[in-house]
Amino acid sequence: MRRGASREPKFLTDSMHGKLTRWLRMLGYDTIYYPREDDEIVQKAYEEGRIVLTSDTELYKRILSMGGQSILLPLSGTENQLSHIAIHLMGEYGISYDDFLAVKFRLCSLCNGQLQPSSNKRWKCGSCGQEYWVGGHWKNITRTLERVRKLVEDLSKG
Repeated sequence: MRRGASREPKFLTDSMHGKLTRWLRMLGYDTIYYPREDDEIVQKAYEEGRIVLTSDTELYKRILSMGGQSILLPLSGTENQLSHIAIHLMGEYGISYDDFLAVKFRLCSLCNGQLQPSSNKRWKCGSCGQEYWVGGHWKNITRTLERVRKLVEDLSKG
């Protein structure tokens, strides 16, 4: 199931994790939202070498039994979900949680397309045209990521 795997992790989220998908893209990780049947999820993850992010225990076990990668996440709480992913990436890929939790302005949070700089602290998606900038919402993003850092530190200690 690792065919197509690369050093940079790529993710596939199931129907339970649309909000998480947007956060991972904001953090610069190629993430597809794939609300399909389990067989299709398994096949897509295999074909593209993606880590499946799910709260479905049966799907999680199935992927692992086939030699694939999956992370079993809490059903709710994006901050908690991100902290679980951060810990997995530290152990499996050697990616520090500070690197993981840094906004990278590489991928569109809506469509996963590539972002291009368009002007001073502005980016535009080459696929859907969505524009991004550092504005008033940035404080909320920063606060959320700080809470995730704290969760990771707490989980790592205990």
